[in-house]
Amino acid sequence: MDKESVSRSRLFREAFLPGAFVRLRNHSYARVVGVNSQSGTAMEQIDKEQLQEAVLSFVRNWESAGGTADPAYRRTTGGQALEVQVPSEIVVSPAPLMLICRSCKVLDFYDTRLSDAQTLEKVHGRLRPMGVRQGVPCKRPGCRGTMIQLPYAAVHRCGHASALHLHHSARRPKNVGYQDRGAFFYSYFFDVDTGHMVANSLQGDCPHCSKLYEDRKGVNHRGAALTNGDTFYVQNTQYIALSASRGKLVNRIVQRLPQAGGALLSDALDIAEGLASALIGLITPAELEERLIRLLEGGTGDEAERAKKQKLLEKKQADLNKLLDHFKDMPSMLEDMASVLDSQRESIAQLETELASGAGQFKAVREILVDEAPLAALAANRRALEAVFLANDVNGLTVEDALAQASDAIGQEALRQSWAQVQNRYGIESIAHIQDLKVVLAALGFSREKNIPEDDAEMTPVHLNAFDDRSNESLRGRAPIYAMTATTEALWIRLDPRKVLAWCIEGAGWQVDDLSILENRARSQAYLLEACPALSVSLAQAGRIRREHGLQASTPFELLHSISHALMMTARRHTGYDAKSIQEYLLPMDMSVILYVTSVQNYTAGGLLTLFRHYLLPWLDDASMFAFNCAFDPVCSDNGSTCSGCLQIEIGCETLNHGLSRAYLHGGAADREGTLMITRGYWDA
Repeated sequence: MDKESVSRSRLFREAFLPGAFVRLRNHSYARVVGVNSQSGTAMEQIDKEQLQEAVLSFVRNWESAGGTADPAYRRTTGGQALEVQVPSEIVVSPAPLMLICRSCKVLDFYDTRLSDAQTLEKVHGRLRPMGVRQGVPCKRPGCRGTMIQLPYAAVHRCGHASALHLHHSARRPKNVGYQDRGAFFYSYFFDVDTGHMVANSLQGDCPHCSKLYEDRKGVNHRGAALTNGDTFYVQNTQYIALSASRGKLVNRIVQRLPQAGGALLSDALDIAEGLASALIGLITPAELEERLIRLLEGGTGDEAERAKKQKLLEKKQADLNKLLDHFKDMPSMLEDMASVLDSQRESIAQLETELASGAGQFKAVREILVDEAPLAALAANRRALEAVFLANDVNGLTVEDALAQASDAIGQEALRQSWAQVQNRYGIESIAHIQDLKVVLAALGFSREKNIPEDDAEMTPVHLNAFDDRSNESLRGRAPIYAMTATTEALWIRLDPRKVLAWCIEGAGWQVDDLSILENRARSQAYLLEACPALSVSLAQAGRIRREHGLQASTPFELLHSISHALMMTARRHTGYDAKSIQEYLLPMDMSVILYVTSVQNYTAGGLLTLFRHYLLPWLDDASMFAFNCAFDPVCSDNGSTCSGCLQIEIGCETLNHGLSRAYLHGGAADREGTLMITRGYWDA
């Protein structure tokens, strides 16, 4: 048959990757067995190390939510088993290979002892000219019908997929048929010669899971029609990619830092302290970047050498000051000595640079952030580096920029007043529009029967399967990741840490001895990092922190996440983008979130820019009203104030819809058990 074309947006959102069943233009069904990859610039634009971290983060989140994952992902450490592909062509093979007669409904080619290749060879051998095209004639004597594919498959949440299971009672008749009633559970097998039903359309136990999970529910196959999506759910992750130069800098920094649980020693402690300093606002991201580059290039040096250089610096500075003081009333002499003075200043600057590359240059942060635990967590969390360096990596338009660009005084004043209300009423510290956010969309695997895992010890876990490319021998034993890049627009929204901490005290019952910290932004954010471990760790660990430390200790993280979902769910009215077109990128350590358009092309309609310039306050008002109640109330509010009717989204949630509640915004029980009562919501007056 001729080749078919598929748009890239469908490729990553629908069933078009290895393991999926697709319906072709000639109305036959096929199973995707491989993908041919592009080469050249499309591959070069993807940073493999950043992609690997995004994939492993997704896998950790998946397992934390109760699912299991293919061991191939664990072999991706260091990129050993990770194979990045940019899809250009899809390779398919006819499937399923169980055929049914159009006329008499008799079945053929259901011998499960044969491999797919053997069955396909037998089917091909039966092809005969039938009118204008070839076909497979019915095997039943006297019937002149044509065989077509039976559009059902047996799938299981472990990833196994096969032809329909025939119960032994259905194999007794010479000519067994299948009566398709449009739904699997209403269909049945029957004896074509007598018309009697011989077996219900039910599935046997999954051959992969029945022994592993004998004591669990859900070990049976599920008969699924190939016209619906139950047979294949592609699992995507999108992440924000830094520029090549900053990506390399981040990678160099990560190599100096310990993994989670490791001790902070030498320059690793310096980097962690510098990272915390930039996050809480003691230094700018640009200053941190400059000083870390010097640190990485110059090393720390030993204490004796540092003391010697410090003493020399003090002497040179004293000599310079003495000269300037002695000749301060003799300008002509100072002019004559200009070259000597400049040389002395250069020498002092060189010593300052060398000392700045040494240990202890960010120690001032420890006066505010005393506990070393959040420092260690931040050092092990790559996203903390992204939260700092991304500001220097994109072109952002702030509200202050928009005010300066306003063409008339009336528009400028209207924007100023609405922004003041956004800050005061909704506790937002800053919002910036980003026009050139580089996003990588990656399809890393698939699941069957369920789109997301479920944390149920009695059920068979939902498995995350690595793609199995059978058309390319070089990919055997490797985990293909299909990826592509796009430049899109985004909004970077940051909460005010002072207002968040004040709300934690008033609404969530936090006990803070020194309330004066509420007057200082840096101290407030430092306190949040110390009191809420979920802010510093990776998203994969946030759920574990919530279980270990209790829901109350995680309220700032859950608040930020709930606000993110409320904003995504209400963006369509003001942007034209629905919730599926906008995705979140949480930066909890920065008390911020990036909402970006999930474009697979280097084009967006500019809806977020329009919202940013004209509809910030109406958007926040809509989000507040949206979070006030749910279509499924009172049931939803009685069970933690989160469900598919309000805050939960179908795709794009970074924690798979865990840790959300409208109660954080408007009060009430924050979980199903009622262990945490929010007495005042963050968005309540």
